[in-house]
Amino acid sequence: ILMQLGGPDKLAELTGRRGILVRCFSGKGVTYQARNTKDVTMEMVNMQEKQLFMDGKKSVAIIYEAGSAGLSLQADRRALNQVLHLTLELPWSADRAIQQFGRTYRSNQASAEYRLLFTNLGGERRFASIVAKKLESLGALTQGDRRAGPSLSAYNYDSSYGKKAPVLMYRVIMEQLLIYFLFQDSLPVVPPRCSSEKPDTIQDFILKEKVTLVSVGIVRDSILGNRKDSVKLSGHIIDSDMQDVGRFNRLLGLPPYIQNRHLFVNILDVLVQNARIEGNLDSGIVDMRANIVELEGTPKTVHIDQMSGASTVLFTFTLDRGITWESASTMLEEKQKDGLSSANDGFYESKRGWLGRRHFILAFERY
Repeated sequence: ILMQLGGPDKLAELTGRRGILVRCFSGKGVTYQARNTKDVTMEMVNMQEKQLFMDGKKSVAIIYEAGSAGLSLQADRRALNQVLHLTLELPWSADRAIQQFGRTYRSNQASAEYRLLFTNLGGERRFASIVAKKLESLGALTQGDRRAGPSLSAYNYDSSYGKKAPVLMYRVIMEQLLIYFLFQDSLPVVPPRCSSEKPDTIQDFILKEKVTLVSVGIVRDSILGNRKDSVKLSGHIIDSDMQDVGRFNRLLGLPPYIQNRHLFVNILDVLVQNARIEGNLDSGIVDMRANIVELEGTPKTVHIDQMSGASTVLFTFTLDRGITWESASTMLEEKQKDGLSSANDGFYESKRGWLGRRHFILAFERY
């Protein structure tokens, strides 16, 4: 990275290294060069590099945890260099990640922009979920706005659905729900590179997954045996491991082609999607968006704090997210005039009521 970005003359290095390897001008071989000079001691070399970066004399700075303690690298309004923070390697701890971002997130800054770079590798996605959960709280903690932080909910596996997904996955792999799995009655997903029409592919996938779980110590007391036409691998998973999403950190020790069998992620996506369809998904604090928002009744005081006297008031709103009949009819007529409609386009009525009402939708068929 040092040489690709122009060498030590154009790149500031804030690390704990005492020396660097510099490629020769001929392109052949490297030479060892001390980071400090006669005028700058080793203890002050990081401070000098930091100042060169803030003054704009060096456009890029590489920061290691060992050499960045106490340094301020924010996009200060008085500094010439404005900062874009790229994280090439997530720390092992979410708290350390927050401390790392604190190098460039401080007062009097003109901007705060971050890019978290990580691969789609199964183990790394799970590892990133720990940091994602912590980072989602940054906006509320630092600016009083939950939307100020990055949107990383897609990588947060430490949720109620994230704990339910491994239970289903383990039960399928351990053949406790194999027959339901084949008919897709209990688990509406098919393993990667498998087909519900070819049970042999699913059987082979389950056997390989068992071997993987044995290798990382999740399946215990494993016994390899032979059945009439296939190999059987038995064992058990203790109850404390069934919902332990943190166990997936062990995936980082497996080959990439094994990590990328995203059965866990596929199950999690289905669980979240089903909860969203059924209206049971807890999205936390959300913005109310509708064409018409009306206050229903009068506000009601539901609790008064005895210490401070502060009250909690409940407001009930009625939301209308639909469109008017005239607008919907116009949309359908315009599509029919343009010749883009199909025989299935039109208005549909729900077969069952919801909150005492029947619902109508305007549906268009897509190809």
